[in-house]
Amino acid sequence: MSIENIIGKILAEAHDQSSQVREEADGKSCTIIEKAKVQAEKTRRDLAEQAKAEAQLLKSRRISVAELEARKMRLGAKQALISRCFAEALDQLAAMAEPDYLDFLVATILAAATDGGELLLNTRDREAIGEKLVKKVNSTGKAGTLTLAKDTIDAKGGFILRQGSMEINSTLETMVSGICEVVTPDVVKVLFG
Repeated sequence: MSIENIIGKILAEAHDQSSQVREEADGKSCTIIEKAKVQAEKTRRDLAEQAKAEAQLLKSRRISVAELEARKMRLGAKQALISRCFAEALDQLAAMAEPDYLDFLVATILAAATDGGELLLNTRDREAIGEKLVKKVNSTGKAGTLTLAKDTIDAKGGFILRQGSMEINSTLETMVSGICEVVTPDVVKVLFG
């Protein structure tokens, strides 16, 4: 056999092996590509589902926050209305007819069960009913001897009864504030029930 034949035979075998290796590589690459496509599709579906779930969760959270904010706003509006009702009650107490207001103050002073003292009123009440109130309370003999103070208080009505360093605050604001907690449930029932 000649060298040329041997070289030809080697080249033919190399060519055959090369073709066979190429075919195997093509087959493997097709398999790898198919697997990659399947994996890519699975990843795409998983990511799409995850994105959808995250979007749903985000939407749910935003709805919850909006509902909470709406509840806060409703509660704030209710609280404002309740406060307005107590402010209106305070205004109505301050605007009572003089005889009724005088009787109310006398009863409140007598309920304080004091033994005299100095009565402080707001400027309007001091001028309008101050002397009458002191005389009426003193005439009952149940509260000791009261005197009308020269100084006044900053209140819509009611009084402060001073005995030395002790003061009994019975201003209308204090009285209304004192019953707020007790009557608020009833106010809520009337307004919103």
